[in-house]
Amino acid sequence: VNVLSLGVMTQPELAGLQNPSLASVLEHIVGPWGALLISIGLIISLLGALLSWVLLCAEIMFAAAKDHTMPEFLRRENANQV
Repeated sequence: VNVLSLGVMTQPELAGLQNPSLASVLEHIVGPWGALLISIGLIISLLGALLSWVLLCAEIMFAAAKDHTMPEFLRRENANQV
């Protein structure tokens, strides 16, 4: 990413870019679809991170319920053991 950025834009141009800056670099290279590609990838990445944090919070509560330090209803599982 660093080499690509410095290979197509000057340092002052790069310093003035807004986040996500790679979207602006790709827009400069290939056109508007480059920025769209990076933006979609960023959204997918953020949704994956959100999902992992939610699952982590649920796992902590489930583990505590199995240890009998949280209420019983948090220990319930369905037929698929989920």
